[in-house]
Amino acid sequence: MYLAITSANKVNAKHYQIMKTLATLLLAIGLSFSSFALDKRLMEVSSIEIQEQRFAIKLSEAIGKVRVTIFNPKGHIINRTFFEITSPQNIPFNLSDIPEGLYKVKLDTKDDSQTFDVKSYRKVETKLMAYAKAVDKNTFNLKVLGVSDPGTMVTIFSNNHKVLMKDEIQETGGFSKNYHLKHLILGQVYLKVEDAKGKSKYLYFN
Repeated sequence: MYLAITSANKVNAKHYQIMKTLATLLLAIGLSFSSFALDKRLMEVSSIEIQEQRFAIKLSEAIGKVRVTIFNPKGHIINRTFFEITSPQNIPFNLSDIPEGLYKVKLDTKDDSQTFDVKSYRKVETKLMAYAKAVDKNTFNLKVLGVSDPGTMVTIFSNNHKVLMKDEIQETGGFSKNYHLKHLILGQVYLKVEDAKGKSKYLYFN
């Protein structure tokens, strides 16, 4: 009876040693894969796209739970949100309700972190630079500057808002052109100049 127990113990000891070796091997493999995933998790699969006062965090892989923290230019936390990323995803943010400046956006997972700089600014809308100058009572010179795209439309109206003429200018950069009125004087008309982007300006001779 004692020998049988001893024999069984030897078998169990050998089985335990095999299982221990296998567990050690699997742990080493697991750590290796975990280390590889950690190296690429945020540095390689995260990016940021910025447009004026909006930005989007772009994640190309499922990275699980991630915390997004936004710091203002003074380093104070103004927003902190948690997301569960189970597939490639874009996370949009809007900074239009807070002052312009340089903000920091930090991503944190259980094992890694990544920080981006975001410069938030309001787009300055430039006015259309169009000027009309009388040459004589029936003729005027129109000068338009800063035209980036062809297709500037010049429309001449009578004072009762009837369209008298339309002229589409294909020049870029700027142009200067004389217009002659056959049956009206300058005080009886006004102009609308509109560029290809939709910016417009009205000009009067009164």
